[in-house]
Amino acid sequence: MSLSSRIFIGLFAGIATGLFFGEIVADLKVFGDVFIALLQMTVLPYIMVSLIAGFGRMKLDQAKRLAVRGSLLLLVIWGMALLLIFAASLAFPDLDTASFFSAVQPDAAEPTNLLELYVPANVFYSLSNNLVPAVVLFSILLGVALISVDYKSAVLPIVDGIAEALSRINSAMVQLTPYGIFAIAAAAAGTMTVEELGRVQVYLVTYIALSAVVTFWVFPGLVAAISGIPFREVLTTFRDPLVTTFATGNQFVVLPLIAEKCKELMRKHNRLGDDEESAIDIIVPVSFNFPSLGKLLVLLFVLFAAWFTDTSLSLGDHFSLAINGVLSLFGSINVAVPYLLDELRIPADMFQLFLVTGVIIGRFGATLAALHIIVISILGTLALGGMLRFEARALLRYGALTLLSCVLLVGLLRGYFAVFVPESPQRDAVLAQIELMDERVPAVVRTLVPDAPSTLPPGSRFDAIREAGVLRVGYRPANLPCSFMTDDGELVGFDVEMAHVLAEDLALGLEFVPFDYANLEALLSTGQIDVAMSCIAALPERFAMAGFSKPYLDLHLALIVPDHERARYRDPQNLPKGEDLRIALVGSHYFQSRVHRYFPGAQIVIIDGAEDFFTQPGLADAVVLSAEEGSAYTFRYPKFSVARPSTGGVSFPAAYAVPRGDTELRTLISSWVDLKERDGTIDALFGYWFHGGASAPRRPRWSVIRDVLGWVD
Repeated sequence: MSLSSRIFIGLFAGIATGLFFGEIVADLKVFGDVFIALLQMTVLPYIMVSLIAGFGRMKLDQAKRLAVRGSLLLLVIWGMALLLIFAASLAFPDLDTASFFSAVQPDAAEPTNLLELYVPANVFYSLSNNLVPAVVLFSILLGVALISVDYKSAVLPIVDGIAEALSRINSAMVQLTPYGIFAIAAAAAGTMTVEELGRVQVYLVTYIALSAVVTFWVFPGLVAAISGIPFREVLTTFRDPLVTTFATGNQFVVLPLIAEKCKELMRKHNRLGDDEESAIDIIVPVSFNFPSLGKLLVLLFVLFAAWFTDTSLSLGDHFSLAINGVLSLFGSINVAVPYLLDELRIPADMFQLFLVTGVIIGRFGATLAALHIIVISILGTLALGGMLRFEARALLRYGALTLLSCVLLVGLLRGYFAVFVPESPQRDAVLAQIELMDERVPAVVRTLVPDAPSTLPPGSRFDAIREAGVLRVGYRPANLPCSFMTDDGELVGFDVEMAHVLAEDLALGLEFVPFDYANLEALLSTGQIDVAMSCIAALPERFAMAGFSKPYLDLHLALIVPDHERARYRDPQNLPKGEDLRIALVGSHYFQSRVHRYFPGAQIVIIDGAEDFFTQPGLADAVVLSAEEGSAYTFRYPKFSVARPSTGGVSFPAAYAVPRGDTELRTLISSWVDLKERDGTIDALFGYWFHGGASAPRRPRWSVIRDVLGWVD
């Protein structure tokens, strides 16, 4: 049985296993990770030796002409391919995310060291740190330098021997592909939701449709437009190598056939001399070392991964993807894709999905790679002989038809996706369905503050709490994601859940009482509440109204701004000098000095709650919140985004407020926080409420073994 057949069996067996066992087989992902690592270990060394040998065999005059004319031709083809890829990404549907809110905003990434990325000052460092562009540049320079070395005939066999050894290692690892794909597919099918499976078709359908347009018009049409060789004749002549490539999924095996067909086409049009025949013999194998159309189209997956994970890409990110993508694709796509995902801060787990979908679209990619070699061979040979034709009428006709095909492609794909790609739940519906992980004790939720008791009972506050048998917890009603009301009137949130845990641990009943910062001190001192739990920043000025427990969270300072202005606020230098800004602070002046440091002359507006900023247009231009809280608010109000300064990030502690001077209660709550940190409760609840888990289905995903056979709970 052929390897490709075994890979497909592994793929379908993995999918069947995942659907049958569901989340039980999620741990098979570990074996998929091992397979990926084994597949990648020889790639960068192989890039080096193959490029060195490929260039080293050339003659100097051939290298010069190829460097000038071939480079220009490659740049044109790459540029057209990149434009087509970015145009095709416009077909991705505009769907809202189904998660509660985006993951907590990461710290500002350190700017990329372009010198380190592209210049191999220490090639061993570049190799060990997976700096693909630098490794490629070093290999090309060494190969070109080898052209004029007198005793290169003694060096090249050694390089070829190393390449052969690396190729054999890689071939051995490739034999593991059916098993690796099985593990990856089983883990993906066992954990991926139906909605996510529906969204994967966005990439598959777009890739296949774009491949068809490129194969049957864009590049055969380009050859016809500037060579004078009829469009149909180009496709007819190279039909056999293209079909063979699609059937085998391997463009390498058709290189001799491509060279033969290219000479046949040139001979038919009386353009084949000795120089042209030699040029074909050089261009066909050498072009195999350069990024092909099949490789470049994997950039479409990177754009899809950003769409799939709701990662926002700026214009600069697109430009970076184009440049870094071409350079990194000199090597293996199994190295380039993880590198590009990391550069754009897209979750690395998307590479697993790339490998699974790669089995399906791999044959289309191989066909495009063969088409790339065909186009380079024809146009490169004609360019070296000065036989290209540039007629305005032919070029205008070609450009108009290509533009029309792109418009039709995007329009038809968007229409298809509008019908067949599942919509996410509405944001209001998601918020309405959120519930506590575990409602541990019965709770009374008050929406109004009860009357204060006439006198406090004798003894300590904790004695009074135990005597009453009820813990009274203060909450802020609209403080996402710490404490807030759903549309159904249910009180939920991180600190609401923590209050349930505290009441359970103390064997007490639970009562929630609303508060704001204006009445916090009074409510604590009169006994109307015993502790306030609502992501309260333990700022110095607030110690005048309450005592605070040990911090239980570190929050990160951020600005919440209109979505279209987030880039301006991340770097204050982008804001016009002297611009009048109104920045809101919630219940405290503490961050006023820092705001003025970043935004001199800004007017400070103190508001009672963050909700005021979103519901009262014109109140302020931005509001200072933690990035964690801000992420939740931007889910409810999607026209706003979290903007963290690119430099000088600030974190601050959140703690629980208790009556001033009550050392016993403060110590009790602090010790309890320490226990909850040690037993993992805080981490579990943080993941649920701050990382979007609150909207995830509580029940295990559907599987045959659970939902059809009933063999497991």
